[in-house]
Amino acid sequence: MTAVRVATSADAAEIVHLGALMYKAVGAKPTPTWAVDATQLVRDRLGKDLIGMVIDAPEGGLACCGLVNIAPRLPKPGARAHQMGYVQWVSTSQQHQRKGYARAVMDALLAETDKRGIEVVELHASPMGRHLYEDLGFWVKDDNIAMMTVRGRPDIPGTDGEGL
Repeated sequence: MTAVRVATSADAAEIVHLGALMYKAVGAKPTPTWAVDATQLVRDRLGKDLIGMVIDAPEGGLACCGLVNIAPRLPKPGARAHQMGYVQWVSTSQQHQRKGYARAVMDALLAETDKRGIEVVELHASPMGRHLYEDLGFWVKDDNIAMMTVRGRPDIPGTDGEGL
């Protein structure tokens, strides 16, 4: 059995390191400024509105991590809970991939959201992670279209209010 534990603020820098690896794997370019800001944010929010689960690497540091943002949710017909969870940064260091660590972290995160009575848990999956999430009961929504815009960022092409 893989030992999953609750993340603490002392894990923030390692969680951000694994998050950066995940972002790099999907083509993003984390910056040193991003890492500093993200580390402080993770440190400040863990144990509050951010659930973190980690697996320690035998050589030191973390082998795997995953986070769930907890956010208020307006009432929805048929839903009892007024909070939702959004999974982010499920990431495993390369030398520890294919050992079931991401599944163990996700199982622990979902057990915690269940314990808190959170009914709706959402995520965005990479093609590599899709099978795991489907095995855990996630499905691709087809009742609406996911859309986004990035506002106030002239440094990012395509963010002039027309979307990405």
